[in-house]
Amino acid sequence: ASRDQVYENQIVGIHQRAGDLKVNVCRQKQLTNMRSAGADEKTNLSPPTPITLEEAVEYIEDSEFVEVTPAAIRMGKVGKK
Repeated sequence: ASRDQVYENQIVGIHQRAGDLKVNVCRQKQLTNMRSAGADEKTNLSPPTPITLEEAVEYIEDSEFVEVTPAAIRMGKVGKK
């Protein structure tokens, strides 16, 4: 849902290219006066796909973790110390 809580270094999607992409999913897109007509309507976001524990464990890499709670299964990057 759009009101799910997120935390720092949580994995929230898949990036097409190699490497990590840092994003702020809590921030709204800023509207400016310089944009093409209908550009905001063209933004297509696919709905969240529920992930099973088995899928999450297969997906993560060495520097990532899976967090399991009664309400959710989340993946994240291990923070640097």
